[in-house]
Amino acid sequence: MAHSTSVKSSVDSSELRDKWLARLTDLVKLVDGWAKELDWSTRVIQIPMEDSEIGAYKAPALLLQQVAVRMLLEPIARTALGADGVVDLYLMPDYDDIASLYFVDGEWQLRYIFPDQPTVATIRDAESKPLSKETLSAALDSMRANGV
Repeated sequence: MAHSTSVKSSVDSSELRDKWLARLTDLVKLVDGWAKELDWSTRVIQIPMEDSEIGAYKAPALLLQQVAVRMLLEPIARTALGADGVVDLYLMPDYDDIASLYFVDGEWQLRYIFPDQPTVATIRDAESKPLSKETLSAALDSMRANGV
């Protein structure tokens, strides 16, 4: 009996991993395309990840560079409170200025503390906007200005 349970859980974890990796791959392709249109150089890399439900795996991440400013779009977690995925976008190498993307209700939401927004305690408290080329561009521009 135990054998059938372990087979089922490995199938479930494979399905969870495949679904998460497909969601990440789609996001990286989308952001990669928009970033190139916004004159950023990009490179997709694979980073090691660990998840208690689906084990160890490699996930796509995206390096972005424009002149001397470098950023990384990095998957953080497959699940989080109220979200089916979290990905951070941050300035390198200091990780100072961070935007977070949360997959909620079937779409990616961008959370970033823009200079014109009220100060909040954490990025989770920042205003959430649907991810679009425009919201990504605004966050990249603000982050680049803060990094220079």
